[in-house]
Amino acid sequence: MGFFEKLFQGQQISEEEQRRRMGGNASLRETADHQKPVREMSEEEKLHYWARGREISDIRERMKRMEELAEAGFDAAYVSLIDGYFDLAEETHTEIAFDKVEYWARKAAQAGLPAGHTHLGMLYASPKYGEVDLENAAAEYLLAIEGGDESAVRLLGDFWNHEIHIPDRSEEENAEYTAAFRQMLTETLEPEIERLRAENGEKTFVAFGLLYYYGIYFKQDLDKAKEYFIKLDEIGNSLGRRMLANPVLEDDEDYEE
Repeated sequence: MGFFEKLFQGQQISEEEQRRRMGGNASLRETADHQKPVREMSEEEKLHYWARGREISDIRERMKRMEELAEAGFDAAYVSLIDGYFDLAEETHTEIAFDKVEYWARKAAQAGLPAGHTHLGMLYASPKYGEVDLENAAAEYLLAIEGGDESAVRLLGDFWNHEIHIPDRSEEENAEYTAAFRQMLTETLEPEIERLRAENGEKTFVAFGLLYYYGIYFKQDLDKAKEYFIKLDEIGNSLGRRMLANPVLEDDEDYEE
């Protein structure tokens, strides 16, 4: 295990914090929804079945429904199942079923859901799941950011801005460790950054806009961030419009003109 992995082994995240990051009172047990097998439902019927299932207060009953949907290939249920594993662990005061979380997170990532990559990143970064792998965690967070998952921006930002403070080391040594950690992240993210730069498409606009805005990988540059958000807005991506509404990016020039 490398130096940085050992360093982060001691930084365990509470289950409550993991649940927050990863992330009805109706007691419904409808039989009408189950008039035919989930696999025979139309996509619209699956969507209705999923939406009603999310209102079920009994966690096991809710997860049973999500499993049916997930096994039928309804990808939104993948993330709902992950949420269910965290809810179940909290309710029963048991360990989180990390192996199942990983399975459905991979399914979600393969289906193109940014949250799948975010959950995989959290697993790689968690000493509770196994050996910490910060390089893969950072790579997964960047993939999630490309899809517009802003929770992944915060998580990658925590890595990028992390300062190492080892009590028995001098300030100079800690500064060197911090710089080495930042360099490791840079080298890890660089191949994906270069791929995005070459593609110069919607994922590039999303990722580069957010990275420039928050000063992750790139030096913070609000003007460059705004350029990418304008491009997003022009192609109808709602993230661009929302970010451009931030007063931090306002100036005297109306970008729409």
